[in-house]
Amino acid sequence: MLSSRSDRTHSGKKLTVEVSYPRSYVISRLVRSLTLSGALIGGVIGFGHAAYTHSSGQRPERGNAALMAVAGETAIWAVSGAAAGATGGLAYAFIGGPVGTVAGLSGAALVGSSTFAAMPSIAAMPVQVGAKASTVLGYQPPADSSLYVPVSFDSEIKEDAPPEAPTYNGPWNDRVVFLGMNPGPTRSAAKSMGRQADLTLIMPSTAPDRVRVGGSTYDLRNERGVTAFVATLGLPPKAAAGVRKAFTMCEKGARDELAGLARIWAAGEKGARIPSRLVLAGHSNGDGVWGDDNGSLRLGPLLQMSRSLPHATSQIEDAFVTGCYSGGEVTMDQYLLLFPRAKTIWAYEAQAPGVDNGGAIDQAGWERATRGRNANFVPKGSAVAGKKLAVWSYKSGYHATKPPLNLAQLRGKVQWMEENFMRPAMVGQNYTYDGQWRVPIGITDPHTGLVRQYYSWLVRLTQNKNLPENERALWVEKKHQTIRLLYYKDTVAPHFAKEYQSEISRGYQKLGLRAPDFARVDRAQALAAVDQFIARLDKTRNPAPEAQQAGTLLQRGIQDLDPGVIPDGWV
Repeated sequence: MLSSRSDRTHSGKKLTVEVSYPRSYVISRLVRSLTLSGALIGGVIGFGHAAYTHSSGQRPERGNAALMAVAGETAIWAVSGAAAGATGGLAYAFIGGPVGTVAGLSGAALVGSSTFAAMPSIAAMPVQVGAKASTVLGYQPPADSSLYVPVSFDSEIKEDAPPEAPTYNGPWNDRVVFLGMNPGPTRSAAKSMGRQADLTLIMPSTAPDRVRVGGSTYDLRNERGVTAFVATLGLPPKAAAGVRKAFTMCEKGARDELAGLARIWAAGEKGARIPSRLVLAGHSNGDGVWGDDNGSLRLGPLLQMSRSLPHATSQIEDAFVTGCYSGGEVTMDQYLLLFPRAKTIWAYEAQAPGVDNGGAIDQAGWERATRGRNANFVPKGSAVAGKKLAVWSYKSGYHATKPPLNLAQLRGKVQWMEENFMRPAMVGQNYTYDGQWRVPIGITDPHTGLVRQYYSWLVRLTQNKNLPENERALWVEKKHQTIRLLYYKDTVAPHFAKEYQSEISRGYQKLGLRAPDFARVDRAQALAAVDQFIARLDKTRNPAPEAQQAGTLLQRGIQDLDPGVIPDGWV
């Protein structure tokens, strides 16, 4: 029996009352109190730890999975705290005194630390039990394999089927190659990511298409310079020939960036362990990446170099193409040809955020999510409101927001928008008509408006895997034309006037006409000027070659917005 004393008052006098309790009752009350206190303290600590690891991006779960993970970790910590409290309470109750206090604290600490150390094993027990049960029942899960089979590609890279990719079993790493086509945004994004990862930066050189190796500078604008540079890579003859072909296919202005990638991949082809993660950053419409006043690094040259250096590209585990419309289904097929052993590929379904408008946040999220060998995490969307990611994972396939239209409906929508928005805007009209209503279609901002909406749906159509290949080629051509129309006023016309100033001036002089400033006049005025020039040219007997050349240039550049005259770097 255990007793306690208390002072009570009776008839104005203090009386000492001694109450006796059974020892088992006192011990049970003490142990229960300490157990509940330990569970509460453990639960609070567990919840705080789980919430911090998820909010800081150290754990990949999102949405309901994150809530379940937090609840599970909180429960484990609560159980640990309860066990520690019960152990400490029992030790103190049975031993008593200062020695009991020390024994109780020691027991509580031992149980608590042991439970914490065993938490990963405890958390994995359901999976392990399920796996063993499946084995006992005779079920063997299938080996991991790609859920995404490449079926169609743009005509630019539709060649013979690629050779079987070499098997690469690691070791993988978390190093990153960051290739950016715009110097300013590239520096900003790479600086941010470089704080968290071992990063190799590739960006435009000071002199376009020049690359320095050792003490020599190579001019990649001509065949001689390309051949000399490729010789420095130390590749076997067949691989070297393939790399030279990739440079021949590559648009001038982007060959210095391709050279930076070639140096890394050549090392990987010869046995070096290259970075397992790659970022391709720049403007895009699903055919590659390009920069302002820079060349376009299209998928064709990249695929050619990947096929030539397969032991290098088989080492790439994760890729992120950060450009507008870079994540369509057809384009994703092409990425899987580039990186045949990839585990995850991220891109953007539609417009992408700029580096200063949230793009760096998405890139940081990708860097955290692709650390280690985990390929389970698929983000629900961009960190920027209104932007949508498209993600492929070798464990779960392709994830994107599908348009709620079948192919026939999608084609019909694009055709209607082309007739009512694109064609009037193409000839310089600022309005179209829907019955009696006048609808503004003038392009005041390349990123908004009805022509931009047409472009977005057009890209979706070109990325539909059910679209016949011969029809896809026609819509892809319209896609290139439309992006040049969207940027006609801001960048295309000024660049065209500057780049072809001498050809235009000579042509107008030969016909005795005064050349307009195509950088300043609006599109309707520019088209009228071209029509006037062509009319005079047709009436002139035996026109000078310079006039004929200028006429062709104006028709292809101003009227048709031909990519052969207006490179990607102007948009």
